[in-house]
Amino acid sequence: MTKRSLALAVASFEALETAATACEAANLDRAWTTELRSRDAVVRAQHVATHTKRLLTGTGIAYAFTRHPMAMAAAAVEAAAATGGRLTIGVGAGTAHTRGEFGITFDHPAARLSEYVAVMRAAVDADRGLEFHGRFYDVSMPGFAFGHPRPLLDDVRFYGAALMPTALKAMARSCDGIALHPFGHLENYLDDVVLPAVSTGPRNPVVAAWMIACALPDADEARRLAKAQISLYAAQPGFTAFFEHTSWSAQAATVRDAVRLGSGPQPWAEIGARLIPDEMLDDLAAAGDPAAVAARVRAKEEQLTRQGVDELTLQIPGVALPAERTGEVLATLTAALAR
Repeated sequence: MTKRSLALAVASFEALETAATACEAANLDRAWTTELRSRDAVVRAQHVATHTKRLLTGTGIAYAFTRHPMAMAAAAVEAAAATGGRLTIGVGAGTAHTRGEFGITFDHPAARLSEYVAVMRAAVDADRGLEFHGRFYDVSMPGFAFGHPRPLLDDVRFYGAALMPTALKAMARSCDGIALHPFGHLENYLDDVVLPAVSTGPRNPVVAAWMIACALPDADEARRLAKAQISLYAAQPGFTAFFEHTSWSAQAATVRDAVRLGSGPQPWAEIGARLIPDEMLDDLAAAGDPAAVAARVRAKEEQLTRQGVDELTLQIPGVALPAERTGEVLATLTAALAR
């Protein structure tokens, strides 16, 4: 049965604690923590585990380009020890725009991220020294070992973010799991692209599919928020190839033509309301009143279970959501997902 998880995209640690305890009370399987320019996903994931008893947690997604893989591996191992093995490290290359804001080059992102995870795996496996000489990373540490019990080290898990075939195949070479972008849950895309690509890897990684979800008493508001998030993603040129696998390629092209990325804030709510049809919304997301969202999530879980997908993670649409309402929207969705 597909696991049910939630991404906790909240600003304050007080709100994070509230959301985490609500997830555990709702019998969800995992809470993933997000990372932004001013937010550390590893610290937040460990904080979630500290304030819960059984809830699994993970970074969804920690930026690889801001940390050397040895630093990320150390964070993963230390966090695993601190949380009793409940924390999974998910890493991603971020967008070219985000990397540019940091002034960091992370060229060939799919291949580099795959090797990044391979360095972390080699570090966790090391017990009498570490030698890793790859295309992007060159590590020589005679005598290196983490010093934690081998059972704990063997249970450390690394997920890589991916959506397109090249990245999926690269992640399948080194990762324990694939964290799919929130469009990757489409049934045909999973069958035609994701699952064949993942099967090429030697580690047989599990797949955790993300999906945009918004449940509010005002169903129209929930749908407007979800459409805004879809329009943000559809505007990115990097998703053009994805949409070619769907029936929404023309609509995504219309969004791209209407948006001038890099020219300042965009009216995503207005763009989504005008350019994202209801049918596209219902294909890509779960949005409406709580009962409708709960039914949509159950149907999606049945599909993913048939396809052998390990986990469904719901994320609230944040691009057009005022920060002061994030906790409310997350709480309403959590209540709708309770089981």
